[in-house]
This record gives sequence, C-alpha cells and structure tokens, in this order.
Amino acid sequence: MSYYLKYILFFYLTLLLIGCKQQYKLTDSNSGNNEINNELSTNDFLETIILPYRTELDLKMNEVINTSLINMEVGSPEGLLGNFVCDLTYIKAKEISAKPVDFCLLNNGGLRTPLPKGEITRGKIFELMPFENEIVIVELAGKNMLDLIEYIRAKSAITNSRKAGVPVSGLRMIINDDKIPDVTIANFAFDSNKNYRVATSDYLANGGDHMDFFLNPISIENTGMKLRDAILAHIINLNHEKTELNAKLDRRIYYAE
Repeated sequence: MSYYLKYILFFYLTLLLIGCKQQYKLTDSNSGNNEINNELSTNDFLETIILPYRTELDLKMNEVINTSLINMEVGSPEGLLGNFVCDLTYIKAKEISAKPVDFCLLNNGGLRTPLPKGEITRGKIFELMPFENEIVIVELAGKNMLDLIEYIRAKSAITNSRKAGVPVSGLRMIINDDKIPDVTIANFAFDSNKNYRVATSDYLANGGDHMDFFLNPISIENTGMKLRDAILAHIINLNHEKTELNAKLDRRIYYAE
C-alpha cells in the first residue's frame, strides 16, 4: 500500500479515536514525576488499533482487476497512457450526459504513474489518479476553442518533460511547425463559429495547468463521476468481458512530414 493511502488511513482513524473519546470533567489533580521508557510506545498502540483496517485496505488495494498487454506511459504529441485514459473518459462522459459531447481533453501531469504491462491492481489506479477530480463537461465558444487548439500545439512542442503533450480523444490535429493546417472534432472539420462541449476534469475546468481557455465557459455540466472511478469501472468492465487492457498510437495529434 502506498504511503499516501497509509497516511489517509491514519488520519481518519485518528479522527475516529478523538471523536469517540469519552469526555471527563476535572475534579482533582496532583503532580509527580514519571519515567517514560521505550515500552510505552504510542506507535505500537496505534499500530494495534490500525492493523485490522490496514490489513483489509491492503487486500482491497492489492486486488488484481485486470491485466495489461502493454506498458502505458504518457507521451507527446500523444502517448499510450493519455490515449487510454482519454478514450475511456470520453466514452463515460457520453454515457452520462443527455447532451452530445464533442471530445475529451486531459493533462499528462494529472496521470501520476505509468500503467505497467501485466497485472493491474486497484491500488495502481489510485497511484495513477490520486486526486478526487470529477469529470465535468464544459461548453466553449469558438474563440476559446482557438485558444485551446493553440495550447495543444504549444504543449506538444515542449521536449524533455513528462508533462509535455495534451491527451485528447475525439479530436484530431495536424501540426506544421507553428501552424495548424487541420483540426477535426467528432469526425467533423473544426468550425470556429460553433460551440463545443468538452469532457475534462474539474481541476482543468478551473484553469489548472494554465488552461485559461476554460475560465469563461458558456456552461459547465457536473457529472458527479470521479475520474478515478471512471477508470476503475472501465478496467473492471473490460475484465468482465474477458478483455485485457490495450492502447495504440493512432496519430490523433501529429507533426506533418
């Protein structure tokens, strides 16, 4: 179990102990000197209290929920991990919303660890997405969309950084030096006079990772679905269908030759 999860478990159990502690009223007091030795260990006491919960949590986090055929990492202008997570988020957003969703956009910085080839545990998904980010759908005007497209171009030009590139799904784009000759969204050519509905995280919708183009939206739809929960549900559903994890690079964003 990761240090992060152990810390959260310890925090909540401490609150529980404080909240359940019986309250006493002071009626008398006296003072004296008592020797403290190593046998009186607060850590040992807490370890005894926490152990049953930690054991149960370890079992839950170590549960294998599927197997990956490949190692998935972030990349620029596209990466296997970004494609995988964006595709499933796009699918989930379209399932949840009663209105059309044109594409999905996330960020590589939010994907905290690769998904390895082989067994994938529930805990690995918590490591991949340790934040409580929710999927939201943001409606943007054409002007904001132009800024979004330029943001993708600029991020894709960054080198030597795991935060380079912008994971997308439902959007395809050709980059030619500092120009963008072709953008397709939901299988249609981009139209700057049209509004677009973008599935993303609430963190990014609030301008995270310098995505200022999200700050003046036409509307925002809260889905109530955590991004981590969407990832878990998708992977578990694939397992029920006897399908292992896989992804591919399909030139959804690429440089013209």
